[in-house]
Amino acid sequence: MDLGLEAAGFETLFTTDSDFHSCQTLKINQKNAKLLGKPFLQSAQIEEVDILKLTGSQILKKIGLKKGELDLLAGGPPCQAFSVFGKRLGREDSRGQLLYHYLRLLKEIQPKSFILENVYGMMTVEGGDIFKELLKSLAKPTRNVRYQISVHRINAMNYGVPQHRDRVFIIGSIDGHEVPEIPAICSDEKNSRLLRIRTVKDAFRGLPRMATGSISNHTGRKHSQRIIERYSSMTFGERDSHTRINKLDPNRPSYTIIVGSDKGGGKGHIHPYEPREVTPRESARVQCFPDWWEFSGTTRHPIRQIGNAVPSLLGFAVGVAVMEHIFNQDPVDFETAVDLLDQRHLFTESESIGVQARSKAS
Repeated sequence: MDLGLEAAGFETLFTTDSDFHSCQTLKINQKNAKLLGKPFLQSAQIEEVDILKLTGSQILKKIGLKKGELDLLAGGPPCQAFSVFGKRLGREDSRGQLLYHYLRLLKEIQPKSFILENVYGMMTVEGGDIFKELLKSLAKPTRNVRYQISVHRINAMNYGVPQHRDRVFIIGSIDGHEVPEIPAICSDEKNSRLLRIRTVKDAFRGLPRMATGSISNHTGRKHSQRIIERYSSMTFGERDSHTRINKLDPNRPSYTIIVGSDKGGGKGHIHPYEPREVTPRESARVQCFPDWWEFSGTTRHPIRQIGNAVPSLLGFAVGVAVMEHIFNQDPVDFETAVDLLDQRHLFTESESIGVQARSKAS
């Protein structure tokens, strides 16, 4: 999400995670971006800390701002214990604490706007009552502060991402600005004036074979001959009955990139042409990370980071909407973002990507 928001014109001042490898990844790529002349994370303070131990006043002191001066607070707290949170027990459940602490930081920092990203399932827990309660808390986190709330359930594949990824973004504006529907950039409808949906073939275009070349995180699991034979016999889109993962169809968007456990167990999808699971780099391509973005840790750590991420082009689309409708800034066009984020491989040389995108953003 940092990459997408910065491509839209924001500047990251402070970013944090409790996971060592996630923070190492940010630090590595802060240096990589500088070497490449990219703007990403160049003003960011990166801190490995448990959010339960971090206060809004500490963050504001680190970035030299006062309460109410920060333009944007963005994050995606997990919602495994969302129903527990709704029963006011979130502080007693380690999974529910993160959502509670997002609200706490919103109250303590009082930014001009905020973005909260999550799985769309959070909208339907207990018939939607819990979601309504969350929106009420976000709209009025403290007595004297009120946010105009906009809710967007969107699929990443409609914004240039080669993946089905259904997510909800809750956007708040302290100045009362509403963010209207975020216009799609891509469509799978025939005769659409929008760009076509991006596919797995687009995502993997120009990528060297596994474990070749200088690209990082491009090695995968070693499979037994039995698994290799089973994967070889599968058709595009078929689910493996043993591992319960799917074989990718090169002519369709990828299935959702999922989160692996830090203890192992995270699996990629099955490569469309080779009898193996995809590498972390191939999953990163599907999540719209540039190839120069290196992931810290052994195989399972990158898988977890990649699965947790907001695809950069999706973060860009949301960031542009916030820039335009809350801060009244001219939107960065899609083609500019594609080049800045090094996602040109998603488009063939004969495709024009500027006209459609600009017309949708205007």
